Amino acid sequence: MRLGFLGSLTTAIALAAPASLKQGFGDGKLIPSAGKKAICANGILSITASATNVILNLSSPATQFDATEIFQELFQAGATITQKAQIGTRTVQGTYGIGANLCVPVNPAKVDAVKTVQILTHGVGLEKSYWDIAPGYSYVDAAAEAGYATLAYDRLGVGQSDHPDPIQDVQAFLEVEILHGLAQLLRTKKIGGYDFRNIVGVGHSFGSILQVGANIKYPKDFDAVVLTAFAATSANLPYTILANDPSIAALNQPSRFGTLPYGYLVHNDAIAIQEPFFRWPFFDPVGM
Repeated sequence: MRLGFLGSLTTAIALAAPASLKQGFGDGKLIPSAGKKAICANGILSITASATNVILNLSSPATQFDATEIFQELFQAGATITQKAQIGTRTVQGTYGIGANLCVPVNPAKVDAVKTVQILTHGVGLEKSYWDIAPGYSYVDAAAEAGYATLAYDRLGVGQSDHPDPIQDVQAFLEVEILHGLAQLLRTKKIGGYDFRNIVGVGHSFGSILQVGANIKYPKDFDAVVLTAFAATSANLPYTILANDPSIAALNQPSRFGTLPYGYLVHNDAIAIQEPFFRWPFFDPVGM
């Protein structure tokens, strides 16, 4: 019975999905959104990008003690580590695999009328799945119900996306270029085969910072923007980052991240997600 149910669900999704939805996705597959309001093509997009990054006089931490010390140095009174660590610039370029979900409404009447797609850029320490957590807690579902398509992607070095050098390559400069590359693929109908009239950039937290960077450098990429969890001051940034309790990913979750360089970090535990983001009792633990 279970196999039959899964087979029926998969068949139904395939029948409802536009034939071109997986276009542009390497090893693309069709999946439903959390609340079944959208059909999504999931897979890897190839983005060729080039940026001028900062050369940082930093190496990957050898231990968790070293990683914690970097943040203590960064946020102590009179800190100079930022100035001392920047010793020049270098060009970083390549073709990067970017994990993404392109979702359109499951309602046939709405999918035929879709003219606007929202590119969803997530924040630090998390990945694209938080745009589609669970039924009733899904931005993707809400957007689909309102008649919008969404492209949620894993930023470089996160989730399904490629994991290059976490210090010298994964920097905001290159990430802005990747966001630009995604917008260009949508503009030229190379993702999903849709002829979108409008592209809306939606950022959360650090994703909003990247969105602002893209707006400045490529003002024609987006017809509108939505910036969330974003402020004009960085006064509270140290508290937020320290509340995340950054932990070396390979040591924190070796079964998932054991092969990654020690420069890749994650939230230490569920408490480190609650402290910067949620106030009890005003949240549902399903979001953790």
